[in-house]
Amino acid sequence: MYRKFFKRAIDSTLAAVGLIVFSIPMTVISICIKADSKGPVFFRQVRLGKGMKPFTIYKFRTMCDHAYEIGGIATSASDSRITKVGGFLRRTSLDELPQMLNILKGEMSIIGPRPILDWEFEPYKDNRKYCKRYDVTAGMFCTSDVIDRSAPREFQLEMDAKYADEISFRNDLKAFLGIIKVVLTGKGVYRDEYKGN
Repeated sequence: MYRKFFKRAIDSTLAAVGLIVFSIPMTVISICIKADSKGPVFFRQVRLGKGMKPFTIYKFRTMCDHAYEIGGIATSASDSRITKVGGFLRRTSLDELPQMLNILKGEMSIIGPRPILDWEFEPYKDNRKYCKRYDVTAGMFCTSDVIDRSAPREFQLEMDAKYADEISFRNDLKAFLGIIKVVLTGKGVYRDEYKGN
């Protein structure tokens, strides 16, 4: 019942409340982004969701305009494409707040496998275990984030597969509480910060 009904109900409720509670902070963030650098407030990108169905993810823009086309994903805090405001948003995970819209649309959940680009999963597409991550709705935060947000892709996929097999309210609550601690520390945002924990 939790997987099929209650999880979606809880996600929708929390996302709706979150958008109301964070409406003023999100407005302030939008103003700061526009004042800090040229380009749109939001970053939009097509990712793979449940059933490997493509959808457009929303985030606050943290890099210069067209940064991804210039050099791909930022893996270091020293990446010159990251704006001043963007650096703060990444460390605090505030750049993820617009994904509450994705949650309301049913494309994402609060806890679940992080949606990745199609080419990022290409090397693992024949691995049945890793493909389990697409049996559940993509998440704003994933269980591997609790351990190390900058862990290697294989570690994330292992955790995603385990999550898909053991999804429950207890595990989601445990992950949610764990994420709060991780976000407050601001550690492990970039891949070059991986400690192997």
